[in-house]
Amino acid sequence: MEEQKKQQKKKNYKLRRFISILISVLLDVGLCALAYWIARTILYFDPFLKSVWISFEPFNITALAVSVFVTVASLAAFDCYTAIWKYASRVELIKMICAYITTIVIITIFKYAVYFIGEMTAMPTYNYWESHIILYGVFACMFTLAWRFFFSIVHYIKHLWGKNAKRIKITRTLVIGAGFAGSLAVAKFINHPEDGYIPLAILDDDPEKHGHKIYGVKVVGAISDVNKAVKNYAPDIIVIAINAITKSQLRHIHDMCATTGVPVKIIPNVSNAEEYSQSNLSFQDIRIEDLLGREQFKVKQELMDISVKDKVVCVTGGAGSIGSELCRQALNFGCKHLIIFDYHENGMFFLNQEFVRKYDPSRYTLIIGTVREKEKVLEAFRKYKPEIVFHAAAYKHVPMMEIAPTEAIKTNLFGTKNVIDSAEETGVEKFVLISTDKAVNPSSVMGASKRITEMLIQMRGRKSKMKMAAVRFGNVLGSNGSVVPIFLQQIKEGGPITLTDRNIKRYFMSIPEAVKLVLQTGAFADSGEVFVLDMGEPVYIYDLACSLIRLSGLIPEEDIKIEITGLRPGEKLFEELRYDKELVDTTAHEGVFVNKLQDIDEDEFNKILDEFKTLTENEDEDGTEKKIFEVVPNEYRH
Repeated sequence: MEEQKKQQKKKNYKLRRFISILISVLLDVGLCALAYWIARTILYFDPFLKSVWISFEPFNITALAVSVFVTVASLAAFDCYTAIWKYASRVELIKMICAYITTIVIITIFKYAVYFIGEMTAMPTYNYWESHIILYGVFACMFTLAWRFFFSIVHYIKHLWGKNAKRIKITRTLVIGAGFAGSLAVAKFINHPEDGYIPLAILDDDPEKHGHKIYGVKVVGAISDVNKAVKNYAPDIIVIAINAITKSQLRHIHDMCATTGVPVKIIPNVSNAEEYSQSNLSFQDIRIEDLLGREQFKVKQELMDISVKDKVVCVTGGAGSIGSELCRQALNFGCKHLIIFDYHENGMFFLNQEFVRKYDPSRYTLIIGTVREKEKVLEAFRKYKPEIVFHAAAYKHVPMMEIAPTEAIKTNLFGTKNVIDSAEETGVEKFVLISTDKAVNPSSVMGASKRITEMLIQMRGRKSKMKMAAVRFGNVLGSNGSVVPIFLQQIKEGGPITLTDRNIKRYFMSIPEAVKLVLQTGAFADSGEVFVLDMGEPVYIYDLACSLIRLSGLIPEEDIKIEITGLRPGEKLFEELRYDKELVDTTAHEGVFVNKLQDIDEDEFNKILDEFKTLTENEDEDGTEKKIFEVVPNEYRH
């Protein structure tokens, strides 16, 4: 029954479509005949032409039939009967013009062919002057275009001044960009008045476009004139419509627009007009990721193939911010099977809820457990036999580890050791540790514990059959407990935003980009190297807070206050990605560097591990903290 309804619906649609095309053809036939008659009449009654052309035959039915037939055939050939003219653009207009140029050329050829045949055979012929052909083409084009665009004009008037206009919220819009995307956006605004966006003016940095109009909307100046344009036109919204805009361009434009206090939106990149074919416009809010850092690096598929494609992959800490994205990307890039290992029950539950909708459940396995229990890790590795392990399980919050040094060592150091031992025992091919820039000259317990863990990787990597490496990078945007969601929550609550120091700086990278680089780094893992991701330039957290306030449509220090609270225990003003003594070399990926680190004495380090084991078993917080900064001394500790 349902199938029959679908078939009937399809038949009804085809019938309606046929009738619509038939009516269009009949209208064109009538209007073309009218155009032919008007063109011939103008020539016949013009005194100058009448004196030049002595022999001028009256209305000729053969010429009329040929003209109309050729015109309709040309319009059909250029696909002018399938367009939805209510939403027509320059593409449809160009097709119409091309159809009429073709019509004029074909009729002219026909005219001379008939003339020469008549001359050769002494058959009767008729006059069909070139002027008449051109006039016919012009009038026929005008008439057939007029009825097509009539419905578009009626549609526009209906929504602007009709009975539905009162229900439309008018949004006065200033458009930035007079190129491909900008022109599509303006056309969309005009063709869809029901969306309520009224384009007032356009800004573009190309001086040759200044003063010109796009669909009747004037390009009034450069982007730097945005404050003047806002003052003159009082827009409700600014829309950035620049195709393939870079982060630096977007950041520069956003900074200029932010001073106006007008909300700013961006239109996604488009490659053709069909992407704007839907009735409703879809703007995007500018995300903080769009404004921070440098342009994203391209994925090198050959590195992904070496690292994860067709491999059994294990991610410890798989329910966390970094771990969960590692899981997504591993599945997206074709791993054979994924083992997700984490002790966080809620996180695993929600991750499974997401994955069961996106992936075949047979492609992944969830294991609830902690890396601090070696037997649990070993059991999992023996059962599923992973080929590569990405170790993201760790304590990461600086203030929390300041009050629990023993917990930092138990999880970050000995938890990692458990995973390494289990991996080696079960024949894992590669092991990649997720480290942090806080491990460089660490002023915090958390950072120092991660540096000691890097030292473990260095030492074990020199002699292990398993290839090993650590990947060091800075803050990721939007991770659990990071500054961005905290600041957004504070903005939502009306402020203030609390900031430890006006001059504090941090490196930032989006989670998806950081994870893609980590996965590709898996291809380089060998003998305990420490790799560093290119994080771009560090960002002042105060500037980050101001950007988030502006993205929320508010004004920093007016609508939302920013309070300076002072540095927290273990916190530095700035982070570093490498020690001064570390030499840096390039890799096969421009976004990944390898640090050449100093050798570590194995016997000495094993003694350190024994001491940490005794201290943590005795829950000696003070002794553990003291030992941490004996192993990793630092002048920044306060």
